[in-house]
Formats: sequence, C-alpha cells, structure tokens
Amino acid sequence: MPSKYAFDFDPQETNTSHGLLVGMVPPRSRVLDVGCAAGYLGDALKDKECIVRGVELDPVAAEEARAHLASVVVADAETLDYAAEFGAEAFDVVVLADVLEHVRNPARILAGALSVLTEDGTLVISIPNVAHGSLRLGLLQGRWNYTPLGLLDETHVRFVTWDTLQDLLTDAGIVVTAAWMTTADPLATEVDVDPALLPQEIVDWVRAQPLALGYQFVLSARRAVPGETAPQVEPLPAGPVVTPAESPTIVSAREEADRLRRTLADREDELRAAKEIIAYHEAAALEAEQRLRDSAAWRVGNAVVTPLRAAKRAFRPTDPGKG
Repeated sequence: MPSKYAFDFDPQETNTSHGLLVGMVPPRSRVLDVGCAAGYLGDALKDKECIVRGVELDPVAAEEARAHLASVVVADAETLDYAAEFGAEAFDVVVLADVLEHVRNPARILAGALSVLTEDGTLVISIPNVAHGSLRLGLLQGRWNYTPLGLLDETHVRFVTWDTLQDLLTDAGIVVTAAWMTTADPLATEVDVDPALLPQEIVDWVRAQPLALGYQFVLSARRAVPGETAPQVEPLPAGPVVTPAESPTIVSAREEADRLRRTLADREDELRAAKEIIAYHEAAALEAEQRLRDSAAWRVGNAVVTPLRAAKRAFRPTDPGKG
C-alpha cells in the first residue's frame, strides 16, 4: 500500500509548504531529507542538481523513496545517531518537512540535524500552526476531531504556535533567518467547522487575529552563535487568502438564525414593556389602597365594624356536638 504522504505537488506553487521548501534550498546542495516519505520532495530537488539522502521510518515509503534519492536510511528520526550514520558536517541543508509535529521530543531531532550540518548550513522546516483560525472556530463549537491528513493529522503528537515554535528553536540553539506562512481561510480547510452555527461577527473577528490565517509555518534557520540574541522574525504570508463563497444552505441557515435572533430581541422588548406596565399598575393600586386607608371614611367605618365583629364572635352559638 502506498504511503499516505506520497503525493505530487507543483514546486512553483508558493502557497504550499513543499513549494516554499524547494525554493529555499540552494542549487547543488547536499541535502538530508528527514522523514522523506516516498521521496517526492527529494525528487523535486534533483531538478536543482541537489544530492539528496533520506531518513524514513516506514519501510514501504523508504523503498519508494529509493527510486528518487541517492540513499535512504530506514530509522526512527527521533532516536537515530545522525553523526554516526552520516558523519559530521555532511550536509549543506537539512530538511524537516512536517516532521517535528509527529515526535514527542523534537529537540532530539533538531540536535541530530545540527550534528550533520555544515558550519554555515541551513535548516529548512515546515510545521502546522495550531492557532490557525479553523481550529479556533472548531474549539468554539467544542470540536477537535482528528483527520487522516492536515492540521489535525491523526499521527500528530506536538502542536505549536509561532511563539512556541520560536521558543523550541531558541532552546535548541537555532536562529530563524526567514519565515513564511502558507495561508488558508478558516472556513476553507479540512477542519470540522459548521459555519451555519457561527455568527458572522465571530468568523470575521477570528479572521482578523494575528497569524490566524497561517496554515503552516515554513522557515529557514541556522546554527546560533554563542551568546547571540535571536532576532524577532514574523512569518510573511506566502499567498492571498480567498474567502470561500457561502453555499445557499449556509446563507439560508444564517438568515434564519438572524431572523430568530431579531424575533427573540423583539419578544424580550415586549416582555420588558409588559413587566413595566404591570409594575406601574401594582404601584398605582398600592398607592390607592394606602390613600383609602388614610381617609376619614375608612377610619370611621373601621371604628364601627371592628366592635360588631367582636360582638359577633362573643355571641356565636355553641356547637351542639360539644358538651
């Protein structure tokens, strides 16, 4: 069975992580592709006269990759001794394309990559953005559903924002030199979001948040100089964001939801007005009763009626059933 990560891509398409990665590798470089899958990235790099070697855990995918790469090592990228396998300073570029999110200890892979990188070599990394707007909207609906591929790939075990990614790299002694982000509208991804149940104001607010349109971060980096303070780098959008047209069903549902909200608001206004009228009449009745109690006629009538009530109780006939 072919690897699920075996697919074709257009190296000229810049709003994809793979297109960006290929563009960031200088021609005629010695490249190590960690997590090379079926070798599709290395195959594109051959057109730039690069010599590409790979590391792949899946033996089936590794066998496919051998048709495209100079060599492939079947190994766990997290536990591999890179320097022992390849030798120090063996590569000009180490590519970590959608790798770090699949491992529990990405720092170990970063250290291994540095151990085989030339002194002035380049790390090229891509990783999903867990703060993408689609995931924010999904969480607002209580949804976090894994998928075969994408931001919530069922094999992902690590998730990063741009800030936590920079922290990870800084701790590993790595400095970001340039960064991009592929872009996608929050309602145009594989993430489980039901736009018909979201107020348009919420969707627009999420779209406007910093980096919320960034689907994947793609960056180049280098080994940090001892004592160096890492510069602040912000990822640049790699492509325009096209807001998807809403389907007639969603438009109809949203219009119906808006109508119901307006109806509810009208009913709440009517209820508020009715409560005010009732409160007014209750206050008027209490005031009228108080005026009556304070009047002379009330006091005279009460003075006459009270003794009569007392006399009536005093001369009440005895119950024949009680001896």
